[in-house]
Amino acid sequence: MLIVYGALVVIWGFRTQGFTTDALGRPGVDYSAFWSASYLVMQGHAASVYDYDALRPVITAFGAVQGGGKFYLPWVYPPTFLLFVAPLSLLPFAASYLAFTGMTAVIYIAAVLKMLAVSTISRRLAWLPVLAFPGIHEAAMIGQNSLLTAGIAAWALILLRTRPVLAGVLIGLLSVKPQLALLLPLALGADHAWKAFFAAGGTAAAMVMGSIALWGWETIPAFLESGVYFRQTILEQGEIGWRYCPTIFAMMRRAGAAPAGAYLAQAVAAGFAVWALFRVWRGENSMALRIAALATSTLLASPYLWFYELTWLGLAIAGLAAEGVTRGWMRGERELLVVAWLLPFVLSLNQAGYVPPVGPMVTLLLLMAILRRALKNGRLAPSKKLGA
Repeated sequence: MLIVYGALVVIWGFRTQGFTTDALGRPGVDYSAFWSASYLVMQGHAASVYDYDALRPVITAFGAVQGGGKFYLPWVYPPTFLLFVAPLSLLPFAASYLAFTGMTAVIYIAAVLKMLAVSTISRRLAWLPVLAFPGIHEAAMIGQNSLLTAGIAAWALILLRTRPVLAGVLIGLLSVKPQLALLLPLALGADHAWKAFFAAGGTAAAMVMGSIALWGWETIPAFLESGVYFRQTILEQGEIGWRYCPTIFAMMRRAGAAPAGAYLAQAVAAGFAVWALFRVWRGENSMALRIAALATSTLLASPYLWFYELTWLGLAIAGLAAEGVTRGWMRGERELLVVAWLLPFVLSLNQAGYVPPVGPMVTLLLLMAILRRALKNGRLAPSKKLGA
């Protein structure tokens, strides 16, 4: 897989004359929105990030997309995420993209290796499948923030037993992407990790108040309005986007279901995900397995998800792999991990829509495998540290 991605980057660079033309797009397409939002913030126009007529010219002038081409890169994040991206435009776009991608990749890879360190997997062997994981490369090539969000979530849970307040602060930071943070408070409640719970709530509240103090109250209604428009046009009606969206909602919409029916199916999946999460976190299971359950439940519960956010799936793969090596493999686990490991690469190739909507099915099977592990491990002594 490393050879494949290396070859793709070489061909990409050759076809675009060193990434200087828009023949096949350029690296950091999605990062263009982050850098451009930072630019507007630094110019004193924070509320303008939600005005696409103001954001698009900045993206065209400095970003990685064709000036005259058709693209839609709106800012639909809460104002709190501006606290993260504000400094990005202090560097030129290319340097900023490389620095952001490199730093977030280090955070993520270090967390996954830490999860695997609880098992008997040799460090000399563990780094290769981690570094080659397609989810890392897909997120890095377009400059998305999923390496950051998944890495923060993993480190928060790794530190939950030893440094609960710091873990809570890290969880609070994930409020910048609410659809990926909703189940974390539930997990903390199931574990009775109240220090982390209240630290997370306090951090999220402080970020909201800080963003309002810096950029004004008007960013809140602007964010809500942009979210409604994005939901109606991209999530509910975006037929092309459903090809890359590994959710139950997108699967049902591709099958011809009305939005109401798709939301109902998504709600059923979310209900199962919450139940499975509680079952794993209330049981006497290792933190590696708990992280796997949290990551998989998050992916299954959210109706809005893109293939590059399957970095979270990497956490589930690592957690289940650590369990399998440490406690012995159960039937079908290794084969399922191979399929899950390849999923981001498969979905990224689905431009023509020929790949069936296998994403949510893989996530569902992975969560069921984790739940089976939890049911088996329910007789073990309570875990007080990662992997114990």
